[in-house]
Amino acid sequence: MMRLYLDLSYGIGGDMLLAALADAGLDLAPLEEMFQEAGLTAAVAAVAETRRGIAGKRLILEQAEDQPLRTLADIQAVLDRLPLNDRARERSRDAFRRLAEVEAAVHGCEVASIHFHEVGAVDTLVDVVGAIWGFDVLGVTEARASAIPWFTGTVTCAHGEISLPAPAVLRLLEDKPVRPSSFTREMVTPTGALLLDTLVDGFDHDGAAGPSGRLHAAGLGYGMCDTGGGLRLYLLEEEPASSDTVWVLESHIDHLSGEELGRAFEGIMAAGALDVLALHGIMKKNRPAVALRVVCDDAHLQAVEAAFFAQTLTLGIRRTRTERTILPRTATTMHTPWGDIRAKAYTLAGQTFIAPEDDALAELAIHTGHSTAALRRLLMSK
Repeated sequence: MMRLYLDLSYGIGGDMLLAALADAGLDLAPLEEMFQEAGLTAAVAAVAETRRGIAGKRLILEQAEDQPLRTLADIQAVLDRLPLNDRARERSRDAFRRLAEVEAAVHGCEVASIHFHEVGAVDTLVDVVGAIWGFDVLGVTEARASAIPWFTGTVTCAHGEISLPAPAVLRLLEDKPVRPSSFTREMVTPTGALLLDTLVDGFDHDGAAGPSGRLHAAGLGYGMCDTGGGLRLYLLEEEPASSDTVWVLESHIDHLSGEELGRAFEGIMAAGALDVLALHGIMKKNRPAVALRVVCDDAHLQAVEAAFFAQTLTLGIRRTRTERTILPRTATTMHTPWGDIRAKAYTLAGQTFIAPEDDALAELAIHTGHSTAALRRLLMSK
């Protein structure tokens, strides 16, 4: 499975994303042929561009100067003529339908009466359809992105000069994480925001580790305006669940009190154990006891075994070398109504989940007065 990660440090535009995909290895020639087959003349190419000494790609698109004002129905008709597979066509239709709904909400009118201005031109169709088609061609199964940089200023559009972020962009970025920045120019275009809303499955927050997996390719896309470092993307092959070998140490303990057993846990963990487990049962002579089971790696075997003997005063320990399977995981943060807390992100069957760290949850429980169980259910249900 192929993952894609977008570094949004310098924002995103539709042309930047398509250029970055081309820089990562996507051939744009079939895209140009598709639009010509649909009766729309558009010459599409990604050319080499170097800014601040860093080489990337910039999208060049030649189209007819006079572009009609297109309605949603007009755009849907164009999409129906394009030789796309069903998935790419439906995602493209959903994207423009979403944009029409946003524009209608911004202008206070019906979706059917919306006439797209800048986003109805062929270049925007190429950007949106090209990115969706490109994800399919490259086999992207999951896409994530960094937090979105906030920006201010003004921009001139078909309706005149407006404040940034543009109203449509604001609506498309709802429920997505943003971070402070000093940018005073348009860092996220309406097309860029639409593609984030359509293609990105999740966003990192400040303090997250970024991309995860085996790096397959990287691309850097520049836009028409110099926004800084451009849009960088990474294609990563999902790491399969890794395997390693650990030691399991075990002894039956019937001579320690509950308090002593608790202190033994602490001492063994402090020596480098990965986990400690006590299984309660009945031993010989009908004595209540625990099977104390300790997991550790090769590097800590001697220290953990020594701590096991010292903390429990047992006379013997059984050792078993065994294999374990570990899901890919990274440290991250989780947003809560009470602030960010530490969490871990793990991947299963191509889907990434985020779970709060237990210690962080315990601290939050003290702060809020809620139980950890209630907090966990609340946060995991989002």
